[in-house]
Amino acid sequence: MNRKALTVVLVLLVLLGSSPLTQGKSNGIQNQSSGCNCHSQSGTPAATVTMTGQPSQYTAGATSTLSISVSNGVSGNNGGFSLEVDKGTLSSGIGFAVNVNGAQNSATHSITGSSQRSWSVDWIAPSTGSGVATLSVAAMTADGSSGNTGDRWAIASYQISEAGAVANTPPSVSNVMLGPNGATTTSSLTLSYTYSDTNNDPESGTQIQWFKDDVEQIGLQGLTISASSTLKGEDWKATVTPSDGSDAGAPQTSNTLTIANSIPTLTTPIIQPSSPSSDDNLTFSSTSSDDDADQVHFDIHWFLDGVLVPELNDIETLPSFATRDGESWTVEVRANDTEGTSPWQTSSTVMIGGGQTNTPPVASVVELNPSTIYTTDDFSVSYIFTDVDGDTEVDSEISWFLNNAPFAFAENSMTLPSTFTEKDQSWFAKVRVNDGTEWSTWYSSNTVQIQNSAPITESITLSHSEATTTESITVEYTMSDIDGDSESNSEITWWRNGIKKSSLTGLTTLSDVSTLKGEVWTVMVKAGDGTEVSATALSANVTIVNSAPTVSLTLSSNVTALGPLQVDISTGDADGDEVESHITWYRNGFLYGSLTGELSVPNHLLGPGQTWAVHVTPTDSNSTSGTTVIETITVLNIEPTAQINVQNEVIWIGELTVLDATQSSDIDGRIVEAAWSWIDTAGFIGSDSGFEIQMIPLANTVVTLTVIDDMGATSTANVQLSGIQGPVVTDFNTDSKGKSVVLEWGWDGPNATFNILRNGVLVGTTASESYVDTPLFAGDTSYTIQPQIGDMILVAGTSGAQSIMIEPAATEAPGPSSIGGLISGILFLLIGIAASGFALMGRRD
Repeated sequence: MNRKALTVVLVLLVLLGSSPLTQGKSNGIQNQSSGCNCHSQSGTPAATVTMTGQPSQYTAGATSTLSISVSNGVSGNNGGFSLEVDKGTLSSGIGFAVNVNGAQNSATHSITGSSQRSWSVDWIAPSTGSGVATLSVAAMTADGSSGNTGDRWAIASYQISEAGAVANTPPSVSNVMLGPNGATTTSSLTLSYTYSDTNNDPESGTQIQWFKDDVEQIGLQGLTISASSTLKGEDWKATVTPSDGSDAGAPQTSNTLTIANSIPTLTTPIIQPSSPSSDDNLTFSSTSSDDDADQVHFDIHWFLDGVLVPELNDIETLPSFATRDGESWTVEVRANDTEGTSPWQTSSTVMIGGGQTNTPPVASVVELNPSTIYTTDDFSVSYIFTDVDGDTEVDSEISWFLNNAPFAFAENSMTLPSTFTEKDQSWFAKVRVNDGTEWSTWYSSNTVQIQNSAPITESITLSHSEATTTESITVEYTMSDIDGDSESNSEITWWRNGIKKSSLTGLTTLSDVSTLKGEVWTVMVKAGDGTEVSATALSANVTIVNSAPTVSLTLSSNVTALGPLQVDISTGDADGDEVESHITWYRNGFLYGSLTGELSVPNHLLGPGQTWAVHVTPTDSNSTSGTTVIETITVLNIEPTAQINVQNEVIWIGELTVLDATQSSDIDGRIVEAAWSWIDTAGFIGSDSGFEIQMIPLANTVVTLTVIDDMGATSTANVQLSGIQGPVVTDFNTDSKGKSVVLEWGWDGPNATFNILRNGVLVGTTASESYVDTPLFAGDTSYTIQPQIGDMILVAGTSGAQSIMIEPAATEAPGPSSIGGLISGILFLLIGIAASGFALMGRRD
């Protein structure tokens, strides 16, 4: 062993030798996290244990250093702890203040650690999937007296969930109640509550705070406060802060209990002397107590021969001059603390002097009359007075009992009025008699039961005085019952033409299936209260009269102008009478008289949008008419049919195409509008309106026609225009020959005529493929050849313009004439305007 190691060992030995050796568990105790039973909780104030360093969630195998400390409690530095874990393991780490057991699931202080109040221990987290770990600790503050008293300890518990587990939800408490209600200084206060935790965590570490007159009572713990801790008038409540060992929930405060006054108690009084003479003052002895330490006085009643003597109330000593030989005296006493009184306590009776002893009288044959009693009956009590001493009856007392409870309102009355009684009540009376000296004992009568009184039927009404065979008849009636009973099991009978129909007994409704025209029905009612029915029946009558016939209609559905519109009629009569139907038709609200009695409407009268109504009234053989039934229908519009007519035999790209909608039709009206739209393969779109349009397709084109009829209905049709390249003028040449211009061209189409345009003005038409023109003026001149097939001038087939220079003539022209030039100019201007107009009309895009 080297010197350094030896030094360390010596230092440790010195430390161990200097540590105070305490008695009991100074070397700690394992597996005692619920508290140390060997140490009392007599020290004050309360201790508080805390633990830090534990993770909110653990990772398997991770080490956490736990710091445990205990504070408050008794003064000093001595202390100890006991820690338990249900998952993971413990390690004492560095130092000698902590010991860990062999199972590594519990740690406690060592002898060295008993002189301190904080400790450290390592906790190694359990393996993955172990679930919530619970760490429970108890710690104590010791007074160092080497005994088990005067110390104070506290406990705490912590729950640690595994990392990645669902986050802990704090628990909650409800129904926090402090009892008992009406607690006095003799009552222990008990706190109850309901603990809830959505994670199903067990309750651990819940804090209870007690408050007296809104001041927290440090040091009071647990769910019970002993009666010795309370005083009258104090207000007590408690606050519960729930904990599952990991998180604390919201605190909840109980109701407030005010400590009520405790009723004083009293022992039975004893009259002294026990055998008095007429010269003795009478007094009594009795002991009272009051848990609130209130000032207590006596309320005192003196009874002479059983009769209260009010003038002697509250006199503790009865003077001798108030007594006579042969009198019987009793005292009744109760304790009073000015807030409450004890029950009356009655002494034994004492007899004054040694005179002749009186024998109490007797009341016999105590009976209630009559023996059978209804709620309408008054009844009385009778008895026979006897006295063996031959004394006469001086007084009597009668007490009535309702359902075995005293009934004070008829005290000392021989007769009990019916106004006091109700059905099913149980009554008896007690009687005692007095012979002028003593009272007899109490004698009880027979017990009688108040019997049910039958109800009275007050009124009866029927829902009909006359009814048809299609109407059910209901009876209603009223009743009175002195017992206050509700209607039940009434006797109801039905009579047809004076003959009772037993199958209908008890029914309040006479069904229409039971009646026939001409019958007279009578109902008789005796109202019942569930026990009896009234003695007298009331009756009412109803006569069954003719039933009106009925009719039902069915009109054709989806009616158009093409029809059909007809009505199907079904009639019925509950009495079996023959039924005729009166039929009328209305168009757009106006009667169409010619159709009266008809079952259908001719098609030529129908038009879209019309509203037709049929009214049918049934009448039976008794000339009784039923309810007129009306059915209405609106004539539906038939959609038009759109059809596109392409007038061109051949569709040439770039050339005028004529389309019309004249072949479209509307079978029940007319077409009022035609709308066109088109789109070609190049994406060009266009639109137009009218029953005939002109368009120039530039590629394959889809044309859509939408027609609208006079009712707003629409129909569409489509046509695809597949255009082909049309004929064109080719090889167009111009040649000047003197004053003339020779035009020649080629043509690859069908027979056509050709319009010759000079400077855009039509100057000639030919069916050949050449033309000679003699222009009037020299200069640059433009020519265009425009083909025309029938009435259609081809636009795409027109040639391009060719220009040629016309040279002036070599010979000298005659001198100019101003008038001739003016006329020629006007003429050429008019020709040019006309040609331009013709060209524009011929080409419409």
